[in-house]
Amino acid sequence: MVKLLNNTYTTFKTIFNGMGITFRHLFKRSVTVQYPEVRDVLPERVRLKLHVNIDDCIGCRLCERACPVECITIGTIKSTDDDDLGETSTGHKKRLWVNQFDIDMAKCCYCELCVHPCPTDCITMVEDYEYSVYDRQDLLFGFSDMTPEQVNEAEEKLAKEALEKKKKKEAAKLAKKKKAESSENQPAADEDAEKAAKKAEREAKRAARRAEKEAEKARKEAEGGASDSGSTGASDESQPENRQDPNE
Repeated sequence: MVKLLNNTYTTFKTIFNGMGITFRHLFKRSVTVQYPEVRDVLPERVRLKLHVNIDDCIGCRLCERACPVECITIGTIKSTDDDDLGETSTGHKKRLWVNQFDIDMAKCCYCELCVHPCPTDCITMVEDYEYSVYDRQDLLFGFSDMTPEQVNEAEEKLAKEALEKKKKKEAAKLAKKKKAESSENQPAADEDAEKAAKKAEREAKRAARRAEKEAEKARKEAEGGASDSGSTGASDESQPENRQDPNE
């Protein structure tokens, strides 16, 4: 019996609370927005549709890595040395062709995590919430402005430049190898030349000593001949003095 009374009390209490709220709003001004003729002013930091200014994109792929649901797909092609892609509005040098920048809004969870890492502020959320479609494929938005012909041209130029750089690298490597081999052979040649020079120096010293000995020998022989001739002359001069005249 007590339980029945409690249930009855709770029932009437909830009915009167709900009707009280209804009667309070019955005499207030209507707040219904007559959409689409009338639109509410959206909050300042509302999270809605993603938009990309492809002219400011440098292909860093930071937004793609930050996305938790992988709804962003970016493809890039490295530019060649003769390409000048210019700069972004923030002053960043563009070095990559962005041949693909797709956002699948059917997967987007509106977390805005892809907006903050962008160094050029090219990806933002815009106040656009009217993009309902009948096919999910129509929610895949592509922002790259490169045509298939431009993509093929950029890829061919990159492949050609890579081939030329590879040939130059191989040629430089071959030249370096030859230089290393010549430098390895050079010490042996220098050593042979040094040995030949030392040998020639020793031969020159021996020849000089022989020449000095021969000159000394010739000088001594000359001095000896002179002394012999002097002694002979002196003996001839002394002989007449010692002789006696037979007539005496």
